[in-house]
Order: sequence, then structure tokens, then C-alpha cells
Amino acid sequence: MKIPLFVLLTGIVLFASCKKDKDAVTGIQTDVYVAGSHWDPVTGLDKSAVWKNGTLSANTLSSNYRHYANAIAINGNDIYTTGFENRPSEWKCHVWKNGQHQYELGDVFSFGNGIAISGNDVYVAGGTNEGPGINRSMLWKNTDASGINILATGPGIQATSVVVSGSDVYVCGQDASSAKIWKNGIAILLSNSTSCYVNELTIDGADVYAAGYTNSSVIRYWKNGISTDISTPGLAYANAITISNGDVYIAGQEIVAGKGIAKYWKNGVAVTLGDGVRHSRANGIAVKGTDVYVCGEIQGSTNLSDYATLWKNGQATTIGLQNSRATAIVIK
Repeated sequence: MKIPLFVLLTGIVLFASCKKDKDAVTGIQTDVYVAGSHWDPVTGLDKSAVWKNGTLSANTLSSNYRHYANAIAINGNDIYTTGFENRPSEWKCHVWKNGQHQYELGDVFSFGNGIAISGNDVYVAGGTNEGPGINRSMLWKNTDASGINILATGPGIQATSVVVSGSDVYVCGQDASSAKIWKNGIAILLSNSTSCYVNELTIDGADVYAAGYTNSSVIRYWKNGISTDISTPGLAYANAITISNGDVYIAGQEIVAGKGIAKYWKNGVAVTLGDGVRHSRANGIAVKGTDVYVCGEIQGSTNLSDYATLWKNGQATTIGLQNSRATAIVIK
């Protein structure tokens, strides 16, 4: 699914630099939450997980199948994640709260890509597959019984991210061969969206942003439906976006000489995170004050395994052991 870092460190050393951060300017403590998956050496299975300030906590699931977390949201003191369970010949979307399994979504092959909380309501964006060429981009509100919004149907379709702003629910994803944003189930017109993929959206005041890439691997983002491209020397992919003080931060990966390199772009200017020797990828980004947090993976120096990694202001810390992945990040 992604890529890798091999370090012979004890758990104490591994997490030493991931203690709760204190902002250098405000002195306010910052908690960093990263969702993803880790390989359990006891069961030999991948398990969805959350790292809080570098400390691992696995999500529970009663089955003996692999499961993964793709998205994370914080509501007060509660941590919500969504993703999927890899059952035999079937994926199933799940929701966890504070590591405890809550419910599954979808009557068929299903998966969760994004999650947002508003009051007591849990919104999950994802997709289903009901047979060859029958894909649906989905928005679930709480359980199946409390309402499903089928945003689009067709081959290669899915919803990738959801944000709630006031009474409005925004979802992004693919509709046939185009990038799409839906507001309360109604598609918003996007410029230059044909043959594009969109992975994440965010709201900043009255402005709606989304980031993705074209089928020719050019990073493209939209602000209120108007597209902007980011020029890169190599093929590039945008996986996450956030806005801070009017600045646009996009995290992703650039391919240089056949190697994936984790990077983020601030207002179109690249900041390189990976070393270009080992494959690396950035999957999530969050900004607080002057601090930029990015999560993703770095390949092991002596193997091909992924190692979940957290970068703070460009400094990498390995938070996961062999075969771990970091897919999304929030800070508090």
C-alpha cells in the first residue's frame, strides 16, 4: 500500500522525541495524533492504530483479519478513526472510538477514507463496490439506519474526505473521471477537474480547498472551485492539504529517479522530507503556529518494509516498527 526504515531502537528511545510538544512562542502544549496501522508480531496481522505523541494504541476488532485506519478526527477528548477490515474476498468499513470498535458500515464491499464529527453525529466518507464497474462514492451519517447519501455511481468512484462546517457537509472524491466536491450532496463546479483525483479537502473560514493530482501526475488544488497547479521536476501526488494563516500546505510525494520522496509544499514551494535514497511518502499534514507536522512512511535502510514516521519542521522521528504506516494526522 505504501513504502518504508529500519532502526534498532528500544521503545523508550523510539518515542523519546515524540513526547507532548510545547509551542516555542505560546508555550501551549500540543498533542499529536497519527492514525495508521502496525504489524502485530503476536498474531502476524496488520492492525489499525493511533499514535498519540508517539505512543501506540491498537484499535480493537473481534475478528482475526487485517484492518487499517485511513482517517482520524478528534472531538473533545474522544478519538475517532475509520478505515477497513480485509476480510476474505471482502473489505468492510469500520468506525472506532478511543480504540474501541463501534460499528461497521455498508452491506457490501466497503471502506472508509475520511471522518468528521459534529456534535453527536459521525460522518464517514468512503466507497462501496457492488460488482464489476459498480462503485459508489458514499457519505454515511452515524450507522446505516440513520441515513446514507450516495454521491455518485460508476467505475472507479469513491469519496475520499469529509468536513463539516456549521450545518454544511462537504465531501470530495471522484465522479467517473473527474475530481468532485459535494456540498450537502450537491456537486460544486470545479475548474480543470477532468481526469483528476482529489484526496483531501479543508475549510478555512468561507473558503473551500481541496488537493489532488492529474492523471499526468501534476499536483493540482482548488480554492472555491478554481484550480492551481504546482510545478515539480518529477511526477508528483498530493495526499493532504491544510491552511494556516492564509498559507496553503500540501503534503505528498514526488518521484525522482524512480524513488518516491516525501515532501510538502507551502504556497507551492517544496520542502523535502525524504532523503531520496529510500522510498518515502507524506500522507497527512497539520500546522500549529510555526510548527509543521507531517506523517507518512520511510523505507527501511536494510529492508523493504514501511516504518510509520512523523516529521516536525522537517525532522523525522520513527514512531512505528517494521510494517507500519501513518495515514492521517490531527493536532490538538
